[in-house]
This record gives sequence, structure tokens and C-alpha cells, in this order.
Amino acid sequence: MSTNATSSASPFRDSAAPAAGGAGAPSADAQAVMRRLAETAISHERLPMLDIVFDKLSRMLTESFLHLVSTDVQVSLNDVDYIRFGDFIAGAGAPRIIAVIHAPEWDNSFIISIDTRLIFALAEVLLGAAPDSVREASGDAARTPTNIEMQIAKRIFTIVSERLGDAFETVAKVEFAIERLELNPQFAAIARLTSAAVEGDLSLSVAGVAGALKVIFPYTTLEPLKASLQQMFVGERVGRDMTWERHFERAVLNTELNFEAILHQQNAALNEILNWKPGDTITFDASAESEVRLLCDGLEFFRGPMGRKNGRIAAQVEHMSLRETGGDAQDERAAS
Repeated sequence: MSTNATSSASPFRDSAAPAAGGAGAPSADAQAVMRRLAETAISHERLPMLDIVFDKLSRMLTESFLHLVSTDVQVSLNDVDYIRFGDFIAGAGAPRIIAVIHAPEWDNSFIISIDTRLIFALAEVLLGAAPDSVREASGDAARTPTNIEMQIAKRIFTIVSERLGDAFETVAKVEFAIERLELNPQFAAIARLTSAAVEGDLSLSVAGVAGALKVIFPYTTLEPLKASLQQMFVGERVGRDMTWERHFERAVLNTELNFEAILHQQNAALNEILNWKPGDTITFDASAESEVRLLCDGLEFFRGPMGRKNGRIAAQVEHMSLRETGGDAQDERAAS
């Protein structure tokens, strides 16, 4: 009796790798490890400022929900995690309503999700239900929300997105708008499932009903703010130290410069210069109305007529110019 065995090629095996069972072929356990690493490895950069943004969001939401429902409300930040976008889409958990939020300034979108039991609880409270009936109504979280509950959910998501925009003020001015609401996470896939993302996990408790409120930013959405979000603290200037900058500015402004006043410049033959003796008079082709040139290190800054002030020779600045005199600067110094 003969048997036929078939095997499927591993996606991690190179075309030049030896066949299964050959020398050097990876074992089944090794292939499983490689597959697991490929599925879970996430390449990302830390964005410390997002921790501050989400912390501010939790405090702002507590105040906003207290004004909205006038009952016991608690919002707290659990964690800021770096995940694959597909982990959120495929993640098992309580039924949730998902809002796709658009950021026009970033020309991209992100996601906010709230457990349906929280939406049901908020709807009951807004409609005037007693605390006991709120907990009872939110018990069946698997049921499909009614139209009224979806309208209330849109109002809740609007509040969350507005407070999130306020929390981002320390980083950038931005406004968010709701694109659509979804009940099926598959319909909220705004990025590749393998794309890196940042998940802000918050806990929300309303009238004794607790659930999760999550904000998921694909890395591509945050790309315009990457440099600002990589700061370690609020107000940090990436690549710059303001204390040293002010110190250098003061030092530069207090630097003393040596200016030369050049009245006239002319050429003379070397044999003529060698014949000059003490007492000789050298005549310049310049008059009392000729302009004086003020130079610093060969660079002409100002021009103006020469005169007298308080018994001293002076020059009045009438023209400003930044002109390089080049090699003539040494000649000008000699002529002066």
C-alpha cells in the first residue's frame, strides 16, 4: 500500500532554501516563531506628547460629561499603547460604536470608539431615567442601537472630538469633524491592518455603568505633528535651547566693533612712495563735501558727509549699505 504526502510551502522560506527535511531547513517550530514575530512586530517611534494630550482629554471629558448629564461621571486614562491597526479592528471585547473622525488640517482620519453600554447609559440619563433603570437598560449591550441612541451617540462623539481638539492646542491648532458612525469595525478600516497606530485607552463610568473609550491614531495621521509630538515636555523647542539662544543674542548684541572712516582712496607708484619724506604734502582728490565711508572688517556699512561736532571731526550717516570691499580694504586702510 502506498501513501501520497503533500506539503504547502512556508511564506517565510526563500526560493533558494533547501527543501523540507533537507540540511539547514527550518523546523516547524522555527517557522511558527518566525510567523509569530512577523505578525506581532511593530516598528514605531515614541510620541511622548500624546501622553499629555490624552491626560488632558480625560480631565476635559470629566468636566464636559458632568455638565451634560449632571450625575456621577468619571473619566480616567488607562494607557497609551502602540499597536497594529488590525489589532483594534480584530480585537474581541464589548460591542462598541465607532466614529471615523476627519482632521482637515492633517488631511487624514482617525477613530474614536465607545462601548455601546456606555451609549445606552448616557441615553437613559439624558432621557431622565433613574439610576437603577440606567443599569438595567445598559445590560443588553449586544442589541442594535435605536435611531435615537445613534443620534445621542453622535452628540457624545462630537463632545469627545471637540475636547480632543482642545487637548491638542499645546501641540497644534486643529478641528475635528465626524465623518460617519459604524457598528462593524471592518467598515472603519481607515488604514492598513499592518500599519502602526497609537491607542489611547480611557475608562468612562456613568451612573455606575463603566466601559471603554478609545482613540486610535494611525501613524500616517500624526505624521504632520511628528516633530512636535516627539518632544519630551510641553513647550520644548525641538533642536533649540531658548536659554542659550537668548544668551548668544545678548553676547552678539554687546560685541564691540571697530569701524574705520575712509575719506578718500587713490593709487600711487612705488617709486613715488619711496621718495616721500617727512614734511612732504600729499594731495588727495577729495573736497570738504566728499562722503566718508564707514567700514568694519572690509565691509562698508554707512556713507555720509564729513563735518564737525563739539570741536571734533564727525560724519553724518545718510546712506546705509552692506557692500563687501574685498581686497581693497587694506589699500583703504593705508590711504586713510
